[in-house]
Amino acid sequence: MSARRFIMCAMNEESLPSFAAVALRSFPGALKRALNRLFKRHRVEDDPALRSRAASAIREYTDAHATLFERAERLKEKAERLERAGTPSESARNRAERARSEVEAGLAALRASFAAGDSEGLRAFEREVALRYPAFQPSGENH
Repeated sequence: MSARRFIMCAMNEESLPSFAAVALRSFPGALKRALNRLFKRHRVEDDPALRSRAASAIREYTDAHATLFERAERLKEKAERLERAGTPSESARNRAERARSEVEAGLAALRASFAAGDSEGLRAFEREVALRYPAFQPSGENH
């Protein structure tokens, strides 16, 4: 193997470790936190009891309103199937969007009643919804 090829392999971007992946064990605590903040690696963990309450509230809501979720999913699949078949239907898309909006409005109401101004509760609720139902984000989120 020639020296030029060896240098090219050695300089390959994938072969070099990224700074974000470097273990920060050797740095003091304050410097480690500052670097984590700088590189967006700092993640606030929610209270497990709060996340459990959020999961329970979401589960109760979805059990009580299962038909809404099923309808939204069914109409979304139908609209996508028509689009793939080459016959897009605006009315099917509109029905799917209305059903999705109904689900999101219900989740937003549940979110407002669950969090009640508590930012930690709000964050726990949003993480649980994103984990369980990534397609549905309650309207009124600040993202």
